[in-house]
Amino acid sequence: MIPFSDHELPPLPKELASVYEIVSCLKYTDKSGTYLLHEKPSGSAYLLKTAVPSVYANMLSNEKNLLEEIHQTAETAYSSSFPTPVYLAVHSDVTYYIRSYIPGRTLEELCEISYKKPAIDPSTALGYVISLTHLLHFMHHMSPPLIHRDIKPQNVVVDTKGGCHFIDLGISQFYQTESPGGINIMGTQLTAPPEQFWCYRTDVRSDLYSLGILFYYCLTGEYKVTEEILNELPVPLKAVIKKATRFYPRERYQNTDELLEALTNIQL
Repeated sequence: MIPFSDHELPPLPKELASVYEIVSCLKYTDKSGTYLLHEKPSGSAYLLKTAVPSVYANMLSNEKNLLEEIHQTAETAYSSSFPTPVYLAVHSDVTYYIRSYIPGRTLEELCEISYKKPAIDPSTALGYVISLTHLLHFMHHMSPPLIHRDIKPQNVVVDTKGGCHFIDLGISQFYQTESPGGINIMGTQLTAPPEQFWCYRTDVRSDLYSLGILFYYCLTGEYKVTEEILNELPVPLKAVIKKATRFYPRERYQNTDELLEALTNIQL
């Protein structure tokens, strides 16, 4: 049934076609697709992700389960910052996953439409990172802690009111202390910490590393942290980013409380 061409919208299974219509294709690969849906007759927007049998299909199921756990656990202030899962089923070997649609722009898009550096002004970027640290604080204080594992500009949407949302928890996992290798592998190399690809244990400090890279990207439009570019930033921002992105986890901020204290003490 998949792959579909970039110009061809997939037919929906009958039980979905009676409720939704596909408006546009947002992203497409040979193994997965992302589409904007409208509900009939209200016109409410939803997001559809499809995947053939593969690791991508497993990621959709994982995200749905984790989002359900978040919405059962979280207070409204936090749950509204995550998508709401609506539907997941397999039809003709294709996984169909529907969740709420969050209108806005990703941090990557906000940076790309900027023609100057910093890509996002420091005060705005700081506000975004403080908001995301609060979301991580909630995730890391679930029982057991939930590790995002793929924090990057493409996975954060800023809504029309300036609120920040994590939109992709496909490879997120609950931290298990008894797991000998921790939770590792997968993720995005530009933003993931070294331990995530070196088969060392990953934990809450791994997310803080990725958040530090995201902060750096918002300010510079770059992923690779260099001393030369760091020196162009205000000293308080440089200090936070440098500590968050240390190679060794023991040298980073150890938890969201430490990072929040550092962020909220920054004066620009």
